[in-house]
Amino acid sequence: MRAEEFVASRREDWNRLENLIARGSAGRLNPLHPMQVLTLAALYRRATADLARAQRDWPDEPVRRYLNGLVARGHGVVYRRGGDAWGRARTFYTHTLPQTYRGAWPYLLASAALLFGPATIAFFVVLANPDAAYGIAPADLIDKVHHHELWTHIPPDERIQAAGAIMTNNIGVVFLAFAFGVVFGLPVIWVMITNGISLGGLFGLTQAYGLGGGLFDFVIAHGVLELSIVVAIGGGGLLMGWALVSPGNRKRSDALVIATGRAFTLVLGLAPLLVVAGIIEGNISPSDAPFAAKLLIGLSTGSLLYAYLLLAGRTDRRRATAPRGAPSP
Repeated sequence: MRAEEFVASRREDWNRLENLIARGSAGRLNPLHPMQVLTLAALYRRATADLARAQRDWPDEPVRRYLNGLVARGHGVVYRRGGDAWGRARTFYTHTLPQTYRGAWPYLLASAALLFGPATIAFFVVLANPDAAYGIAPADLIDKVHHHELWTHIPPDERIQAAGAIMTNNIGVVFLAFAFGVVFGLPVIWVMITNGISLGGLFGLTQAYGLGGGLFDFVIAHGVLELSIVVAIGGGGLLMGWALVSPGNRKRSDALVIATGRAFTLVLGLAPLLVVAGIIEGNISPSDAPFAAKLLIGLSTGSLLYAYLLLAGRTDRRRATAPRGAPSP
């Protein structure tokens, strides 16, 4: 390949990198949309590889000098340290997180379908044939239900420890779903489906023995918040997996970098709320509080979460992400 052919094949990416560097140089990456920051990093990495090739194959050509300058400018933007930690945290929670959540809506819907679809099927299967529950739940738990008892009772003096164990388990599940996204999303699908089957099967079993209301009473206070976060993190894992399956016009490695950044935004922003869900599940859900109070807590936490995720960051999004002449991420 001649130098002119190399330039022609790579010029579009270099132009995009030039534009992003120019915007990013305005100050601590704030002028860039989060997805553009990730695109900047991916394009910068490609440019460094291009520079290495130019130094090897065309050391005396103008393209080598051009790329040397481009990479030097990109390095100054990509690796510059920014101050104002509180400002960055505020921007993350007021704009980056809710905008990323809304932008991932196809994967969130897929994640919800993978959880609640199997849950619905398992509910009716076990409701019609309670013995099918032996394939999805421990025998001692099923034996309790056969004796018209639930397994959800937690003595008051054990609730603090139980809340800690619940938090640890829930956080482990969502990080597992997130990490498995790099294996083309297939393990994420397995995690969501198996958890859905377990959820629906247990509700079907308790309903068959007249205990469905008791289980619903236990779940309602923490379930809306907890399941919403599990669906969101599962959606992040699917996003990563789909970037490998269908990277578009990017290299798979670059598409994965961008998708991982978006997925990690969801994990970083939403996983801490599992602490809140765990506190509710370990202390309020097994308590003798009235059902109305538990229902109010469940609906309130869910409403606050979705109001934030669906409405926050809309005011400035158009101005921040679509200035005149801005390149598409």
